[in-house]
Amino acid sequence: MASEHTRYVQIQVSADQGQSLPGRTLLTTFKKVEFLSSIERSHIGTRCYVSIDYDGPKTLEIEQAAMKVLNIIHQSSKNAVCEVMLTGPIGMYFASQPELWWVAPSFTHPDGMRLTIRGTTGALRKMRTDLEHVLIDGYNMKLGSESEFNPEFADFLPERQTVVLNKAIDMGYYHRPRQCTQREIADALNLKQATVSEHLQAAEAAIIHRYSSDL
Repeated sequence: MASEHTRYVQIQVSADQGQSLPGRTLLTTFKKVEFLSSIERSHIGTRCYVSIDYDGPKTLEIEQAAMKVLNIIHQSSKNAVCEVMLTGPIGMYFASQPELWWVAPSFTHPDGMRLTIRGTTGALRKMRTDLEHVLIDGYNMKLGSESEFNPEFADFLPERQTVVLNKAIDMGYYHRPRQCTQREIADALNLKQATVSEHLQAAEAAIIHRYSSDL
């Protein structure tokens, strides 16, 4: 399907808005659950890879109403990459919509949830109405441009470069005039400024090479 026939939207749900959802416990159990890639959509939900930040690995043993851990691919004291099944109403809804794609950056955190969705115009229009029945306490939605929410970046950039680049875009680093500094990005990600600079330069070089070679 041609890219000009699809658009991106970003859905933001605060902790208060999501209090009636079974997945609300993800916000209090984990520091962050970040969507990495879809594997399969079925009648029982969305199977995908996620990165989970936590205070301790024992938290993975806590049963969640909207997410079942199927396989732990890699684990450390603070993070795990897992194969999971998302079985809550949101996971079930997107599993049933063939013209909508759940893409990065999408994640939960203690303050709420952010989803980036790519889809056809008609499917996105329908989604706006459908989500009013799923997210009964409300949500915020905004259109995103290709440059802001481009899932192709995650396909060829290393994970850390993708995280830093997404944060820089989100904070307005590439706006003119710039709305943040590398130091502020570093503080937001708990990294050194030199590390942020290195990742941004590498990501920018990879993107320029990727798209200039495609011309």
